[in-house]
Amino acid sequence: MSKNNKSRQIFLLVSTALCCAVITVMTAVVKINLPLNGEYIHLGDSMIYLSACILPMPYSLIAAAVGAGLADIFTGAAVWAPFTVIIKILNALPFSLMYSLKVVKNPNRLLNRAVAPMPVLSGVVTVVGYLVAGGILYSFAYSVTSVPMSIVQAVSNAAVYYAAAAALDKIEFKKRIFNKF
Repeated sequence: MSKNNKSRQIFLLVSTALCCAVITVMTAVVKINLPLNGEYIHLGDSMIYLSACILPMPYSLIAAAVGAGLADIFTGAAVWAPFTVIIKILNALPFSLMYSLKVVKNPNRLLNRAVAPMPVLSGVVTVVGYLVAGGILYSFAYSVTSVPMSIVQAVSNAAVYYAAAAALDKIEFKKRIFNKF
């Protein structure tokens, strides 16, 4: 392995670990508790979206799975972790595919025509995924009651992603940081 390849590999591993940490913190710590079913709104999904726009596959999928899975474990909801890992991989996948398949015209932008609809798709994945997971773990009657809050969760994270991606694009974040490696 050449020195440049080794440096890039180390950079990607460190970046992935950093994204894992940010996803974990924004899911487990930065949250708004809700009165229904012990639910809360967190901003972890928006960080998954950003990570999936920044990191190449499979690093983006690893960051999403590990970061969100750790958040479940750290918050005492370990029973949800296996479902979360799958759901969050599926959340990151559409974003990552847009970059991997070179559908994105400017790969240095985090918000563009190709990825702009992806928070909606990921939101649907989140709502349906946790509906099924809750049905398996508890009951579908219980799980259905959480759908409105899952929708609020998805919309909140989409809004944060759009705002953060636009701000990061304005300062050319990806170009400045990731084009060096």
